[in-house]
Amino acid sequence: MRFLATLHRWWGVAFCLLFAMWFASGIVMHFVPFPARSEQAAPPGIDASRAEQIDYDQWTVAGDFDRDRPLKCIALNDKAGTELYLSSTSGRIVLTTTHNERLANYAGSIPHWLYASALRHHKLAWSALMWWLSLIATTGAAIGVIIGLVRPGRGPAYRGLQRWHHITGLIFAPFLLAWIFSGFLSMDDGWLLPHSEVAFRALHKLEFEPLASHPRLQTGVIVGLCLCGLAFSLTGVVQAWQRVRMVADRATLITHDDTPLNKRPSSKSGL
Repeated sequence: MRFLATLHRWWGVAFCLLFAMWFASGIVMHFVPFPARSEQAAPPGIDASRAEQIDYDQWTVAGDFDRDRPLKCIALNDKAGTELYLSSTSGRIVLTTTHNERLANYAGSIPHWLYASALRHHKLAWSALMWWLSLIATTGAAIGVIIGLVRPGRGPAYRGLQRWHHITGLIFAPFLLAWIFSGFLSMDDGWLLPHSEVAFRALHKLEFEPLASHPRLQTGVIVGLCLCGLAFSLTGVVQAWQRVRMVADRATLITHDDTPLNKRPSSKSGL
């Protein structure tokens, strides 16, 4: 158990910020999803001569637009900051985005899915990265739950922020594990588990009764759980920072300490 506890602590140092970002960006993308392909006829009066020809950009990097490349992007210069993407093969509009939609996605889907176009353009590399990150995150959360169930949360190691992290982790463990694991399912594509898409929609988007029949209640539950997950993750962020500072301070003391190594007092406090 001591090994698992040490592993969980340093796992948190490596991934706590990623957890917090996932929960925060998940709230944004619930309200403003990533722009999806929507084909329609180009309205009359569109001046194609003003179009910028592109192969792909942040919004058209997905394979859904491969048959339309190169694309023509036209900015309408209206109040909404609308940009139209026209297929070079059909001449039809295949995507429409607005300024607010694009801005929200930089706080939502793009960080949530690590959807930077330079990375997403390499589909296999991006898929592999997301698959492994999701699996590692699921494993780390599961280790934390095991430690929380085995250890009662008493003693000097469980005071202050550490105690809150322990308690909230146990309270929200089912949601945290289900939500993180569902993120892994979204990248699995049936490699390990059949029907992973169905499980993803049920666990990640809470598309089951009675929530599915009450969209406002469903949204409230998702946002509430994400806020709880964010608060829990931030306690881990603070503890990780404290742990890194502690190690850095010890390294500084050792560097400036002229006492021979065999005469220095040993430190048995766990990191």
